[in-house]
This record gives sequence, structure tokens and C-alpha cells, in this order.
Amino acid sequence: MNIGVIGVGSMGQNHARVLSDLDSLAAVMDSDQELATFVGDRYDVPHFSDLDDFFKTDLDAVTIATPANTHEMIANEVMDHGLDLLVEKPITLDVSRAEDLVKKASDEGVTFAVGMIERHNPVISTAKTLIREGDIGEVITLSSKRVSSFPSRVSDMGVIMDLAIHDIDVMRYISESEVISVYTSGGPYNEGSGFEDHANILVQFDNGVDGLLEVNWLTPHKVRNLWITCSKEYIEIDYINQTMVMSSSQLLEYDVSNLFDIPLEHNIRRYSVKRQEPLRREMEDFIEAVKDKKEPLVTGEDGLKSMMVAEAALRSLRERKKIEL
Repeated sequence: MNIGVIGVGSMGQNHARVLSDLDSLAAVMDSDQELATFVGDRYDVPHFSDLDDFFKTDLDAVTIATPANTHEMIANEVMDHGLDLLVEKPITLDVSRAEDLVKKASDEGVTFAVGMIERHNPVISTAKTLIREGDIGEVITLSSKRVSSFPSRVSDMGVIMDLAIHDIDVMRYISESEVISVYTSGGPYNEGSGFEDHANILVQFDNGVDGLLEVNWLTPHKVRNLWITCSKEYIEIDYINQTMVMSSSQLLEYDVSNLFDIPLEHNIRRYSVKRQEPLRREMEDFIEAVKDKKEPLVTGEDGLKSMMVAEAALRSLRERKKIEL
């Protein structure tokens, strides 16, 4: 595969590294000529600061890791050249414009993947398999915490579209249902920032599952966790360490006059998940989708639906009310 990377800032450099490891990196492009040269020389591939010159390269597909407000223009150009593409989340900063891109890809038969990296985390794959097998019961609630200090790489969106969209996507994937309502509280920590810095989001799914998301850029250390309450088991997931703990309990006979000391028998299992880089799995999935002309794990439609929920969460925050989808 010959895959080009457009935008080699922080995330784009990771795209380039992984694609180079997979012998699929063909070219890089960035409006910053010095940065494009640095990355191109590092991986010994052609580098460009002009899109027209970039598209003269022999390419099968492109990944886009530029600021979100440039995605629409670049994605349109990529598809106009008949190339398959992976766009980092969010697809754009406007749902209607994202809809146009997804429709164009469908109409033109272009593979359109969205960079929702957490769905490619091996702990999510393992949890999804266990839930589908049915031995741990039905999913009842989902709760996530995605917090850290402020990322200097983000300047065009708040914490909901940048962070919460990951957990929205994972919850849609795990629950196998769509969100029907959203309620958000939170806001900016510094009023002059223009974007929300923290948010707590309650989502209701069509199948009765509830989800609670906590996101912020105000916590001095990084936390990426997911908890899944099922009818038979409880699952605790750490995205960073790629660990998963599953537990259940049984109430034993107890003395009703001593409610302080109620005996519970706990069954706790720690699952050993082979550590794998989610971005590598994402790129492998994209390459396979392009080669076999099949849907990637996270489609343009998936990215669009998660965007719609994130946009509803922002609207709920502004209007201070529950939003129905």
C-alpha cells in the first residue's frame, strides 16, 4: 500500500511512524515546510508543503491529521483524486458538513474511516467479545472518566468534541444502540477560553442502557477508564495500561441484627490482554479495508453519529436542558 499522511503535527507524526513500520508510508505533507522536511527525511519518503504536488505522488490512500477546521477542504480534495481516506476525529467541526463528506464517500465508493482510536484498544475488543458471548449478561450502564491536563495541541474545540467523542463512540459500540437523549453540565474554567474545559454528560440509549461520561483538561494526571455494569458481571477497564478486571459477588447467609458485617463472596478475575498499540491496529484495519474494499471498524457513519451526540451535548451545555435526538 502507498499511503500519504497530510498533517504531520503531533498525531500525524504518529501516523507516519506506524505506517512506516507497516511499509505503507509513501509521502507526507504539511503546510509547514520545515516540519514536512523533518518527517519526510526521518522516514525517507517524499515530503511536500503543497497539496497539488503531494497528489502527484503514486498513492492508494491518505490519512488526514490536520486541525479539524481544515478536514472538509482536504477530505474533498482527497476524494476528488479518487483516494480512500482516514480522517482523524472529529470529521469536521459541523455535523452538516460531515454529513456531506460521508455521503460523498458513499456515492463515490470511497473507503472512509474515522480515527476513533479507542475502539481499536485491545481491552475494548476483549470486552466486546465477552459481552457478545452472553456469559456476563446484558449491559445495564456504562461510565467513563477521561481527564488530564490541558493539551497544547488543541486550539479549535473544547473537551467534548476532543475527548468525550471517544467515549461516545465506545459506548455506542459496546451497547450496540444509538443515543436518544443527552444532558450535559460543565463549562469553561477560564471564561476567556471560548471552549468548555470540563463536562459531565449523561446519555440514554435506545435499548435502555445509560452512559455517564466525565471529561476535563483540569486534572494534573491522565486517567482513561471505563466501567461496564452488566446483569451478571462488573467490568473495569484501564485504557492506558490495557488491563481489565471482571468481578461478581454472592451474598451469603447473614445475621439480620448485624448489618454492619454482611458477608459477600467475591469472584474477581484479572484478564491478561496482550498489549498492542491501538494506532497500529487502527492503521492495519484501514489498510485491510482499502485492500479488500470492506468497511473499516469505524466508518464515516460511525464518526458522524458520534459527532451528532457530541454536538447535542454542547447544545445541552449551552441551553442547560436535556436534548432529545
